Amino acid sequence: MLVLDNIKLDIPPDIGRDFLEKVMGAAINAPMERLLKEKTSRCIENIYPKAIYDRFEIDKVDGDLVHFKSGDLFNGPHISKILTGSKTAFLYIFTLGSQVDQIIIKENQSGDTLATIIMDTITTSLLDILGDFVAEKIKMEGIEQPNWGATCAYSPGQYKWTIEEQKKIFAMVNGKKIGVELNKSYLMVPFKSISGVYGFGPEDRIDKTRVACDLCPRENCIGRR
Repeated sequence: MLVLDNIKLDIPPDIGRDFLEKVMGAAINAPMERLLKEKTSRCIENIYPKAIYDRFEIDKVDGDLVHFKSGDLFNGPHISKILTGSKTAFLYIFTLGSQVDQIIIKENQSGDTLATIIMDTITTSLLDILGDFVAEKIKMEGIEQPNWGATCAYSPGQYKWTIEEQKKIFAMVNGKKIGVELNKSYLMVPFKSISGVYGFGPEDRIDKTRVACDLCPRENCIGRR
């Protein structure tokens, strides 16, 4: 199990702009531009990126069930599809920390809806950057042989993998080591956190799904890649 702390992210100056324009459905105007710049600085000052991940050997995939040699079990038609052909899986949890959650909550309580939306889009984009950073680290370890490759990432709560499966990831990887826990609804706290899995195995055997969104029928989803 590896913990990544004090992560330094390479953050572009226009972080959040593209996603905000998707949310708003139009190019942002000058006042919104100024607000985006102001809230970007505030968000970046309040993030403390951390990650944890671990490697597990896959025993077999049987129907919707993924059996690990550790005795753990995943259940779902798409997570089993993603991990078919993989020899190992890396389970991960990463977070921006609790402080950025608190400032977004405080902004929302002030009644400034636009500022809240902007801060949410900025931190969503920051999570994407953190996810790319973690993925690079995991793939460096997971691709064990020259002919191996990686699957796309998949997370509980994505299409046909129930959010309740989150508890299985947290039973296998100790999120508390980076300050992340589950609430009664199986949502992560801090909210700006993501968990999931990558599979690794021979290129000619692993699943070829490019991104998790390719398995989902919601074509107009704002988060589609």
